[in-house]
Amino acid sequence: MTLAERHQVVVVGAGQAGLSMSWHLTQSGIDHVVLERDSIGHDWRDRRWDNFTLVTPNWQCDLPGFPYDRGDPHGFMGRDEVHRFVVDYAESFGPPVREGVTVTGLHQAVKGGFDVDTSAGALHAEQVVVATGGYQKPKLPRLADRLPRDVLGLHSADYRGGHQLPEGAVLIVGSGQSGAQIAEDLHLQGTVWRGCPRWAPMTCRSRRRPAESPSGRTPTII
Repeated sequence: MTLAERHQVVVVGAGQAGLSMSWHLTQSGIDHVVLERDSIGHDWRDRRWDNFTLVTPNWQCDLPGFPYDRGDPHGFMGRDEVHRFVVDYAESFGPPVREGVTVTGLHQAVKGGFDVDTSAGALHAEQVVVATGGYQKPKLPRLADRLPRDVLGLHSADYRGGHQLPEGAVLIVGSGQSGAQIAEDLHLQGTVWRGCPRWAPMTCRSRRRPAESPSGRTPTII
């Protein structure tokens, strides 16, 4: 019987949270490994729309041992900038990340610690840190299943830009940060959209994109 690979700590997820944990473990000399199903920080690149920007200013984006120093501290990083920032963070201290490894099971071991089942084999750890976040699976209301087949439905995780949408009006369900940004994104592309927002215009130190679409036509908002 092959013995499972053993580590003091297994960290699941190599986004900014998992990498930050790895930095602290590295500083403390604690043996660990970081398992990542895809690639470092991939969600920022693969599950955000083209014109995505953070809603927090750059000066708040310090990571352990890696302060933000890329200029424009009061600006807002876009999708690709955030992804590059996270990748550069990993390169700054070389965490033991294993990309392309999916965790398929986690069990408390009989003699203590945890057994971790992965697509690359079994591991045993004294402690496990799950740093995958709480938004890995898009939540769609049951009503979405009752939409006519000719109505295109997209979750925000699958939205990339107005070029994906057929001609016609758009209904945005949800007025949180994602809904607000997507509404503005469509507005600037001259797309008609409908919704019942409960938020104020997003401004910060007068840093707001123009309210008029590139075509000069103001979309109908109902």
